[in-house]
Amino acid sequence: MRPHGIMFHHFHGWDHPAGDGSLSAEQFADMLVALDLSRILPAGEWVERFERGTLEPQHLCLTFDDNLRCQFDVALPVLRELGLTAFWFVTTAMYGGETPRLEVYRTFRILCFDDNSDFYEAFFRILALSNEAERVEAALRTFQPDGYLAEYPFYREADRRFRYVRDEILGRERYERIMDALIASMGLTVDQLAENLWMTPAQLRTLHDEGHVIGLHTHTHPTRLAGLALREQQREYRENQRILYEMLGQRPVTMSHPCNSYTPETLALLRRMGVRLGFRANMRGGFDAPLECPREDHANILWEMRTCTSPYSPATSPVISA
Repeated sequence: MRPHGIMFHHFHGWDHPAGDGSLSAEQFADMLVALDLSRILPAGEWVERFERGTLEPQHLCLTFDDNLRCQFDVALPVLRELGLTAFWFVTTAMYGGETPRLEVYRTFRILCFDDNSDFYEAFFRILALSNEAERVEAALRTFQPDGYLAEYPFYREADRRFRYVRDEILGRERYERIMDALIASMGLTVDQLAENLWMTPAQLRTLHDEGHVIGLHTHTHPTRLAGLALREQQREYRENQRILYEMLGQRPVTMSHPCNSYTPETLALLRRMGVRLGFRANMRGGFDAPLECPREDHANILWEMRTCTSPYSPATSPVISA
């Protein structure tokens, strides 16, 4: 065991719909209790202990990626009740007039399809009519799903196939063209789907004022930052830092890597920017640098608890249902 973060993204309740991996407030509270509240350090204390080298193997911290409104509405009241603070890693394009597509597309899947299988069927149907069809078909002939994203056991073969096509074959621009066409074919717009999806600047300032730690998470949340030229990586992080500094009056010194994608050059860039603490998105060993701290995805903990194999609590702990 080693000190690490627990990574959270999606929550349901209030006006936020349930989707793959999302938690209700009750489920979130149950999970924190199962993790053992005495092990969870406030975010500010985690930073101090990390820099002094006094973190202990059992210590945990809580992290939230993507500044989603559902996190503020559903998870924050639970943290307040339990007296906990967390890291919040923020993407900023929406505060500069842009609309990052990743969460918009997830919302589209949840609202417009009964399940992911129906979405995948519609996605690959419109893909087959596009100019990318032959290239995708050729690449999938050699695709080995068992070895792709193997660190995420909760992904099914269809999930791995879709993510492989999205990230490795199409890339961001081609994928967005196909998804925007699919959205339009159903009589919707990106702006409609993006409404109330992210926290407001005032809500981020509330988190900051309550002692939570706000960190970088790139400007537009590319799913494959490592594939960008260094100048583009620099734009992603420097714009991210600039907007958060203007919003909070304090330059962030923490971050997390979107989709776990980065290069040695990314790490050097972040160090030059004054970032002192960074988080990966998995527990894989061999990454011990200050900008590569491990995190466990909460979905892995859910999966382990359902199978009674969780290292965080005995098998008698209550099972948390999705």
